[in-house]
Amino acid sequence: MTSAEVRITGISESKEYILERLRLPFAVIERGDIVIRSPLDPSLPLNDHLVWLWGILNLRRKHLKNLQQQSDIKIVCRCKVPKGSVRLLPNAAEMLHLLSMELVLETR
Repeated sequence: MTSAEVRITGISESKEYILERLRLPFAVIERGDIVIRSPLDPSLPLNDHLVWLWGILNLRRKHLKNLQQQSDIKIVCRCKVPKGSVRLLPNAAEMLHLLSMELVLETR
């Protein structure tokens, strides 16, 4: 069972204002962070979840990069994956690279 989320942490501005400005679908405020979770079926591979998240974030990439430059926000992609090997293809790794995003994998 696989799940993936992008978590924006260290936000000093109004989280509601940032959500409104970024217009991130599926985004919620949770414990002071902005979180976007993949709604895809947990049986799909991690790569599919990351590509879906990138589809949401790519359109807002410039805004996210501006936020990173103007403040100390950190963008982390947290994923839960089954034990075994994990394959990331370039279309999923692109998000991690272009948004200077840390990837955290947790095995179940």
